[in-house]
Amino acid sequence: MLASERFSIIVQIVNKRKFISTKELATQLNVTETTIRRDCEELEKNGLIIRVHGGAKSIKTGNVLTNQQEKRMSERGHLSQKDKVAKKASELVKDGDCVFLDGGTSIVPMVKYIKDKHIKIVTHSNLILDEYIENSNAEIFVIGGKYIPAYNMSVGPITLHNLEQFNFDYAFVSCAGLDLERKLVYTVEMETMDVKRMAMKLALKSYLLVDSSKLDVKGFCSFINTDDFDAIICDEIKDKEILDNMIVIQENE
Repeated sequence: MLASERFSIIVQIVNKRKFISTKELATQLNVTETTIRRDCEELEKNGLIIRVHGGAKSIKTGNVLTNQQEKRMSERGHLSQKDKVAKKASELVKDGDCVFLDGGTSIVPMVKYIKDKHIKIVTHSNLILDEYIENSNAEIFVIGGKYIPAYNMSVGPITLHNLEQFNFDYAFVSCAGLDLERKLVYTVEMETMDVKRMAMKLALKSYLLVDSSKLDVKGFCSFINTDDFDAIICDEIKDKEILDNMIVIQENE
């Protein structure tokens, strides 16, 4: 059996069982426990499962997502999906616009698609700044405040005070998880939640960028209802009619 086949089977089993031991996975796939541990390590790097002592558990369990888990998933997983979502979102931006770009790796890929447009970008994220190219047509305004090294962004009262000086055509927002059934959007930090809310309040239209790995994942804070977004842009979803304002990217896009 190819490693890619094992990866797919492991993810299916873990998501179905919520938790399974390394020993049981090895037995089911007829490989050594060492092989399973190595496979699970690779799957965790890609944000597909969570390794725990003695086995693996699903990222879609009923457990609340911690900021450490969210950071690991954001940094290492689903990069191609995030790029598709960001590219789709960038099509909304036109010359003359002023846009807010939220922190998080779901938003970062937008920069390469909008940097040559004659626009103004406002952000509290150094990740966005790192992607910005000096000779770009876009102007960028980076808001300071209390710095969170784990997420490379600023938050807190100073950030909010500076942010409210602006008005936006569009606010592009990220999240830690999205509960489709309850129509709730989650984050793992209360201070980042306040920045997201403020940006949406100041924008004519707000868009949530989310890849499919974050569907049905709960975070520490539910900061807003899905209906408060003009659209939610996602790379794929099983039931495309579950949210009226969801834009699902087609395979050929």
